[in-house]
Amino acid sequence: MITNHEVERQLKAIGFRLGWWGRAEIKELEQVIEPGETIMYCVNGHYENGFALLCVTDHRVLLIDKKPLYLTLEDINYDMISEIDFDARLFDSSVKIHTISKKMRFTCLSTVQLRQATAYIQRRILEFRRQSILAQQIAKPQAGGSESNVSEIEHRITNEHIKTPFAMRRRLPRFYGN
Repeated sequence: MITNHEVERQLKAIGFRLGWWGRAEIKELEQVIEPGETIMYCVNGHYENGFALLCVTDHRVLLIDKKPLYLTLEDINYDMISEIDFDARLFDSSVKIHTISKKMRFTCLSTVQLRQATAYIQRRILEFRRQSILAQQIAKPQAGGSESNVSEIEHRITNEHIKTPFAMRRRLPRFYGN
């Protein structure tokens, strides 16, 4: 947990305007941000349940919705994001973040900030996937060792959290073995 002064310093450094709107969410951000974690982008807007704050850090994406009687906190790590979509319209823009188990849509009036945040999220996702592929290639068994029945392409697109490939495995032909 970091202090209120540190959160406000990081928000001012990225050009986020501290106003009356979002003050409860920023106060909750103090409880959520870990020491050593840096806030990269912060955007006020709304999602399916109302007004919220989308905060993009160097470790994860946070959606914070603090109301007097409840708190909604979405914590999405970059390695869990399977797809991200950005839409810009005349007056607002939105981002859809897809994970394995859920889909989140966030809309705001600041198209430029949300587009920059989306681009940063995409870069972080690519970094995590490259690291995962390199780690899998390094851990690949040497020749003569026990080989896996999973092809190299299927092995490369495996989600490390559930250990099953995103794509379906090849099916055997109908008349196999005849």
